[in-house]
Amino acid sequence: MSSPPGTAEGFGDVDGSADPARLVGYLDEARRVPELQDVDRWLERELRLAPGSHVLDVGCGTGEDTVGLSARVAPRGRAVGVDASAVMVREARRRHADCGLPVEFRIGRAEALELPAGRFDACRFERVLQHVPSPVDALREAARVLRPGGRLAAFEPDWTSLTLAGASPEITARVLEARATTIASPDLGGRLPRLVDEAGFGHLRSAVVPLVISTLEVALRTLRLAASLESAVAGGTIRPADATAWLRMLSTADRGGSFRMRITGHLVSATRWAP
Repeated sequence: MSSPPGTAEGFGDVDGSADPARLVGYLDEARRVPELQDVDRWLERELRLAPGSHVLDVGCGTGEDTVGLSARVAPRGRAVGVDASAVMVREARRRHADCGLPVEFRIGRAEALELPAGRFDACRFERVLQHVPSPVDALREAARVLRPGGRLAAFEPDWTSLTLAGASPEITARVLEARATTIASPDLGGRLPRLVDEAGFGHLRSAVVPLVISTLEVALRTLRLAASLESAVAGGTIRPADATAWLRMLSTADRGGSFRMRITGHLVSATRWAP
């Protein structure tokens, strides 16, 4: 049976994936991208944490960012990481069991957080809302668990903005279309400011982040281009011979220095309105 879009082969359902470890590895690779490291710094700055703050990291993955936040709020504060994937939460607990910081990892869905209202001073989303069936419900849940005046910071890419130079435009379009089927809301980035506003936040700040990958190896690993190509072949939208030729063209462009993969990301920070 084939999997519905946005689930088994993507982050919409890590635990249902044929190879969850591959998705864990993708997060590790993406963490090395300089532009995404800049995003992490922007999000942390906009959360305005202080020692004693309580911060929530929704979609925490393997927990590296959550632990970084806990270091900012220690010793009297606490960081809580929530992820829908039991695989990710187990990995986060394994990696950080001995970190000596006030951090906790829980299984839970962004749209239905099992957390008390008004408990947190700050809430973080990074590349999470695109995979959630109802992003606005997830943002409303964030508003619920934040105290009045609490801070939200979020980052999402707009996958519909993705362009790729160096190979057949027709085959490229099919590969990118296959990628979009693994994401619940591939255009979420561009809609993020409006959704945050609708969820009960004010004083919005936003920024556009151009992400440019200039080497094929990084694109294949950190933006899951290889997985997208495999999905297109498996789905019958690209013949194996065409996939091989497409990769050969990209490799030629890469060696000649003309390979480029571009995508636009969107950063938003805001304050929860007082009731």
